Amino acid sequence: MYKILLLITYFFTLNAYELAENYAYKNTIVYSNDLFPELTQKFELLKIPSEKEHYRVDAQIIAKSFELHGIAIDISKTRYVNFTKYSPVDFIPLKTQLSQMLQERYPSIQIENITITPRGYLSSLNKEVRGVFDDHFYQRSTGTFYILNPQGLRHYLDYSVYATISVLHTTQKITRRERLSGFNTLLKPIPFTSFKDKPLTTLPDQPSRYRSNLKQGQLLTLRNIETIPFVLKNEKVVVEVRSDGVMVEFGATATQEGSLYDIITIQKSDGKRAKAKVIGENRVELQ
Repeated sequence: MYKILLLITYFFTLNAYELAENYAYKNTIVYSNDLFPELTQKFELLKIPSEKEHYRVDAQIIAKSFELHGIAIDISKTRYVNFTKYSPVDFIPLKTQLSQMLQERYPSIQIENITITPRGYLSSLNKEVRGVFDDHFYQRSTGTFYILNPQGLRHYLDYSVYATISVLHTTQKITRRERLSGFNTLLKPIPFTSFKDKPLTTLPDQPSRYRSNLKQGQLLTLRNIETIPFVLKNEKVVVEVRSDGVMVEFGATATQEGSLYDIITIQKSDGKRAKAKVIGENRVELQ
């Protein structure tokens, strides 16, 4: 029974203290509660050389120090720990920039907090500084970006965004090519974490349909939908024929679907087939 209780205690302790990859330090002597503020035991972990502004330590060494004091920590997600000298700079300009960029993508996003941690010591920061983010920054709540110093060198920083975003979800089982509408979708607030593509926060301006079958309650992103083509297979179309400044129209059936300017096949009333270019909704021009 004692062993079982010991294992349970170890399990909860292990999950309570998960070692991160990056920490900022103010003093060269790093203590246990610098890593875990809620820890009641305070003991010295390591001493960083005064000339260092960045110090890297094997996670196993940190874990061993805690173990010697009877504390188990989780290092399953961390191989090395980076200690960076605390930068006494104001990151508000960069936080404001990131906040505005996210709000442009998601007007309804509710941002609670943004943290920015430099990968190296920063003694100062220009108020007009601009961060350079990758093309998919809006799909993740955490990431890395860089700024340029006066010499044109890159300085990398990590960011974390704590926010809530309302995203469209399916309200029922969906079949491929079913039309996207307010009848089969519902806005649902969720934590802003990580998305495979840009999540849908509103119904698209253009009539759209689903690319594949989806289950009920599925979170929707751009990859789940496509714009409905101007011409659908087996639908009636108006065919324009232009010759010597004269235009003639007649009806036919599309044997293929097509978007604007696509060349598709149509079938005339006599059963013959011909090529035509899509020029509008249910409208083609004979080729």
